[in-house]
Amino acid sequence: MFKKIKKAYGNFQTAIAPFIELTRGYSLLTSMAPWFVAAAYASVSPHFYSDTPTKLFTTLLTFVAVICIHLGSNLLDDYIDVKKQLNKGISLNEVNFKKARNKARLIKDGTFSLKQVKIILAVLFGIGILSGVYFTILYGWIIPVIATVTGILCLLYPYSSKICAGELIVGTIFGPLLMMGTYIALTGITTGSNAQKLFVLSFAIGLMIMVLLDAHNLMDYDYDKSNSKHTLCTAIGTKKRALALIAAEIIIAYLIIIYLAATKQFSYWILLSIALTAPLSVKLLISLNDYNNVKDLKFIPKWYLGPMENWDIIQKESYEYFMYRFYIARNIGFIFCVTIAIILFFTVKITYFYI
Repeated sequence: MFKKIKKAYGNFQTAIAPFIELTRGYSLLTSMAPWFVAAAYASVSPHFYSDTPTKLFTTLLTFVAVICIHLGSNLLDDYIDVKKQLNKGISLNEVNFKKARNKARLIKDGTFSLKQVKIILAVLFGIGILSGVYFTILYGWIIPVIATVTGILCLLYPYSSKICAGELIVGTIFGPLLMMGTYIALTGITTGSNAQKLFVLSFAIGLMIMVLLDAHNLMDYDYDKSNSKHTLCTAIGTKKRALALIAAEIIIAYLIIIYLAATKQFSYWILLSIALTAPLSVKLLISLNDYNNVKDLKFIPKWYLGPMENWDIIQKESYEYFMYRFYIARNIGFIFCVTIAIILFFTVKITYFYI
């Protein structure tokens, strides 16, 4: 029985692997982590248990909607980048992103046609839109406002490189918008001191998400610079300054957590999120500094650095120099969020003050 289950799981992994690569599913922890924080905070609310069957369904639906929107945004970004080169008269098999050579690989090699990509985009965003309609029926105008702002930002993201807004857009979507949208969808509460606390906390989460984007962009610095792609890293002028920017984002996120603990808005246990991720943050900054200054390094995954899936494939295709640092940056945000989610679940006692 166990062997059959293991075989079935292996077959499932093999079948879904192309879709995961196409949509960059390895980045899902970036959106799942903030969702865990908001869902944990909402679950300690008495409103969450006012209609348990409905709330359980809405919890699952928010989770699915977040995943679909995230994967859809990833795929849309790759699709538009490929189309830009095709519009220049470059044939599909000659599309090249230089250092980001693994980008849109399954589109470039024809595994997924552009028509199939458009269908997948329609399905992913369609699920997100239908979910928004459902929550609008439940809770009224606030949901379409959040959904509309999120949708606009998702559509603007592929063009954000013109104004250095990509990181800010992603941080806003996966920070305040995702967390407040999830919280409202699960509780129906839009005002009050507890919603305000979560709103402040969401900025720390958003900053940790931006760390991942900026780590990515620092490693793509030369490519972005030569192709007039404007990010916060290129806008700040040098790789050294870009590294300082990443350090500043981490420090500000930590300071927000310290403020929330010091003002007793959350338990002092929330500081554990800093204690658990600070060593990883230092490791990331050192590794990114090595990227700027030292070459020919060996990259060896360690358990304390967090999961680094498909490492054999990554080594075979010789882009471990990129994924090693990407995984560390991703894992920092995930551990940061999950730690906070667990602490909120076990320490927060909600008392609502209606305004």
